[in-house]
Amino acid sequence: MNAIELVHVTKVYRRYARRRQFATLKSALISGSLIRDLRPEETFPALQDVSFAVPHGRTLGIIGRNGSGKSTALKLVAGITKPTRGTVRVVGRVSALIELGAGFHPEISGRENVFINGIMLGLSKREVARRFDEIVAFAELEDFIDAPVKTYSSGMYMRLGFAVAIHVDPDVLLVDEVLAVGDEAFTHKCLDKFAEFKRRGKTILLVTHALGLVERFCDEALWLDAGRVRLTGDPRRVVDAYITDVAASEEQQLAADDARRRGASAVGAPPAPETEDAVASPAGPAAPEAPSEPPEDMFQAREGRWGSREVVITDVQLLDADGRPRQIYQSGSPMTIRLRVNALEPVHDFAFGIGLFNAEGVCCYGTNTAIEEWVPDWLEGEGEVAFHIERLDLVEGTYRLDVAVHRRDGRPYDYHRLLYSFRVKSRVKDVGIARPRHRWSFSPAVRFTRSPTARPAAARVVSRDQAAALAARYRRDGRRVVLTNGVFDLLHPGHVRYLRLARAHGDLLIVGVNSDRSARANKGPGRPITPATERAEVVAALECVDAVVVFDEDTPAELVRAIEPDVLVKGADWPEDRIVGRETVEARGGEVVRVPVEAGYSTTAMVEAIKRGAD
Repeated sequence: MNAIELVHVTKVYRRYARRRQFATLKSALISGSLIRDLRPEETFPALQDVSFAVPHGRTLGIIGRNGSGKSTALKLVAGITKPTRGTVRVVGRVSALIELGAGFHPEISGRENVFINGIMLGLSKREVARRFDEIVAFAELEDFIDAPVKTYSSGMYMRLGFAVAIHVDPDVLLVDEVLAVGDEAFTHKCLDKFAEFKRRGKTILLVTHALGLVERFCDEALWLDAGRVRLTGDPRRVVDAYITDVAASEEQQLAADDARRRGASAVGAPPAPETEDAVASPAGPAAPEAPSEPPEDMFQAREGRWGSREVVITDVQLLDADGRPRQIYQSGSPMTIRLRVNALEPVHDFAFGIGLFNAEGVCCYGTNTAIEEWVPDWLEGEGEVAFHIERLDLVEGTYRLDVAVHRRDGRPYDYHRLLYSFRVKSRVKDVGIARPRHRWSFSPAVRFTRSPTARPAAARVVSRDQAAALAARYRRDGRRVVLTNGVFDLLHPGHVRYLRLARAHGDLLIVGVNSDRSARANKGPGRPITPATERAEVVAALECVDAVVVFDEDTPAELVRAIEPDVLVKGADWPEDRIVGRETVEARGGEVVRVPVEAGYSTTAMVEAIKRGAD
């Protein structure tokens, strides 16, 4: 049974043109234009033919850009507004966390407002009185509940509104970007309350820009774009598609901003030396009075372009691993900065330099060919220079780029200051500038359990396609994927140590477990001792394991091709030429690691000992 249904819903708002609004009521009456000026010139469709359903007890997250129609959909479900066309059906009591504190009177106390607001939301006075202490405690306003609401801070006001709405005990909860109503502790309390609602089988419709929250809490996600449904389904799939689309828009915006900066810098750029066969600078015509001397403090200089122009940088491109121009990169992915240059006359004293700056102007990295002891020989005519970054290990943010060709003493031929930008994306919200490759290790006295949001062991046993999608998502975030495989019959301390060592080589460990048929083909008719489903779930229960895939082939070759790991791990007792999948991994630039095996532990020997004991 569906708790919420929207069927072919369209919502159209009227839009009025400012230029046709009358100045005063008197002037409108005198001119006879009152009715005419109130007539809308055009309409604006906030939602267009939108259909979706939320079954009872499920949680649906709605995502999309600002103005995509998310809040309008929520207001239709809440009954705040009516659809222009289509049908909206809602079953059960509804509580809407949309405009918290709507209806609060500033002149009366918080206590009185709790009763008035609770009754407005459908509770009786007796029900409000029964829940009053719990509402006040949740809002953390015990000391201020009898003060007039006009004396409350905005955070206190919002917390009280949230507390009242959340304690109505609705069948359907509507949430619209209201989690920023308090400090970190209060936000966690709100999230715990949502989780409690979900456990109790309540229906939740969540509108948010917090994509991680959608992936964590929602059973399904819906992406609205310009009032239309773009995609609906599994939250991770929908979120990934939305992020890809946003990145494409950001690419266009960054490219437009860079073009504007380069156009502005052309106005203040010095003219190139005049020769008959000189290639025109892309900067275009320049003001003759513009100085060609560089600023005294380069790091304090604003964006611009300067230099004597014996050598000119005619084009700069940022390229991804496939050689395609890009301005959005995942942290840890490769990037190439390619310069096209033109020397109008032969030059023998030159160096090429690169500088990376974050949005605050802090230099993240800088180098040039002179620093790295490249000795210039000769440069004439057109040429290309490429600076290859194998791993762009920067935290999420926007970065600006300096590129230059100059003499070895630093005097510039052509210096482009902060004229190119790119953005680094990451789902890991670390801070700082760079992200060094790292791992955690702990002594036996220090223990961690998995995050409360981590999936249970049974849920970490996944299909091959699910594991491949998980691996692809980690690689897009610049994180390393590790794959290993085995029968893992009679799981013992040697297995645990082996898997921990494997996990230390990356950020995600996927373990392939041979099916019963595959185990017999490799180990003989007496194996396995335990069935594949049990072996897989036991391996998945280990803290170091992120996902387990049961495969039925005799070898893991197909699994390696599907996962495309950055690191393939096998035991040191395996000869290198017998490691299946080694060529596949190394062809992609990955590595094969052989880790030491625990002395004294052998599953085959254990099985033989068990058989001898049985005899």
